[in-house]
Amino acid sequence: MAKKKKGGKKKEEETLNTIAVDMDVHKIIESARIDFDESQNAILRRLLGLEGGPSPIGADPQGSLRRAKGGGAKDGGWSKIGRHGREVFLPNGTLLRAAYAGQTVEGVIEEGMWAVGGERFNSPSAALIAHVRTREGRRVNLNGWRIWEVRVPGGERWLRLGEV
Repeated sequence: MAKKKKGGKKKEEETLNTIAVDMDVHKIIESARIDFDESQNAILRRLLGLEGGPSPIGADPQGSLRRAKGGGAKDGGWSKIGRHGREVFLPNGTLLRAAYAGQTVEGVIEEGMWAVGGERFNSPSAALIAHVRTREGRRVNLNGWRIWEVRVPGGERWLRLGEV
């Protein structure tokens, strides 16, 4: 496939192949997205440390790469830059619990992801929405930051996620 600049002039020849990936792999690719304009190819090149893309996230000593909107894996845990520019970091092993409409959901931060009910999520809201329903059994749209409680390894008390 040839890429073209505006005006129809050929920019460079680039061959792109289509590959099939399962939903878990797709979620990981999307959770690593830095910018909405970033292509999946660029994300994979960055994650794999290939030429033509920035260095992998783990090789970024100053942490200058922006977190994806939902947060993501960072230095042995999960982190997200909040709307006020403050980083929230939950180390691997952090226990998670949420109660909604008489349902209790539990999980743990594993490999920088929210591991809940045998699934992995990149955001607290996605993890909660996937596992709770209204009393009538309908899907919900919730802000996980207001409902999840966390207890970091070695911690003695549970804290509301929004207070961490």
